[in-house]
Formats: sequence, C-alpha cells, structure tokens
Amino acid sequence: MIFHRVLKAALICVLSIDIRSVANASNFADEKTLCTADEDVYFSCELDGVYKIASVCAAKNASPDVGYVQYRYGIQSKLDFKYPATLIPPRDIMSIIDISRSALGLGTHLKFKSGEYDYVISNSLIPGEVYVAKKKKIVFDRICGGADYIPFSEKARNGVPWGSIEKIDDLGNY
Repeated sequence: MIFHRVLKAALICVLSIDIRSVANASNFADEKTLCTADEDVYFSCELDGVYKIASVCAAKNASPDVGYVQYRYGIQSKLDFKYPATLIPPRDIMSIIDISRSALGLGTHLKFKSGEYDYVISNSLIPGEVYVAKKKKIVFDRICGGADYIPFSEKARNGVPWGSIEKIDDLGNY
C-alpha cells in the first residue's frame, strides 16, 4: 500500500513537471524575435512606442572569429535594418561589455557602429533598451516592453569580442 502511494506521488510529480515544461516551451515559442528557428537568440524584445522588434541573432558563433552575429530591427514580416548586411563573424564589427562594475549601472551592452551611427543594445535597465547616437547625440532611444529582465545569452559572452566602456555607453536616456 505504501509503495502504491509513493508511486502515485512520484507519477503526479513527473506529470506536473512535464506540464510546466510544455507551458514554458509554449511561452518561449511566443517570444517576439526576428531570429529564425536555427539561430541562437542573444537578445530580443519588442520596443515600446514603435512596436517593432530588436533582435540579436547568431549561429555557429563559438568565438568572435566563427559563425555570425546579426542585429535586426523591424517586424517579423519586414526588416527595416540589419547589421551587418551579410552573415559574418563579429570580430572587429561588434563588441560586448559588462558595465556592472561601472557607475553606469548593472548589465551588459552589445555595441556596433554603422556609418555615422553608434548602436547600443542594453540590458542595464529592466527590461532592456536600444539606443542609437549620431555624433554622440541620441537620435533613437526605446525601452523594451514588459517588466522582465532580458539577459544576454551566455553564448553572446563567448561569441562576441569584449570591448571597453566609451562615451556612447553613458548616453542612454533611461
């Protein structure tokens, strides 16, 4: 009799774990991203006020010299901007910094420059932020929708070269 109770309790526990896993997988599938199913999502959020998505997508990016990392901005049916235009390794075109030990706050910045524009994808505030500067003046600054902290993927910390804190890191308005 005791064996049956223990077995029943174990079965209920396993079933409840499986149900939670399915629910979590469903939530992940509903995540708004511009990355494809075969890519790693380094960062993704829908931006407040513009209702567009900012995503950092990667594939086979075990180090800064292999695979690719690409920033995408727009909606799932139409990209407004992607950087870089071709799928190449991130060495010399992107960097990532940990600002947790600076006066700038807690979190991480992924940065790149395209023409006269500097881009920062940041999770130094909750939930996250994307801002763009031209000649060190902010021309675009939006926070991510929602209230959950958006961490950068651990793979991003290995696949994107580490950079240093610059003036652009202190320009976000939030």
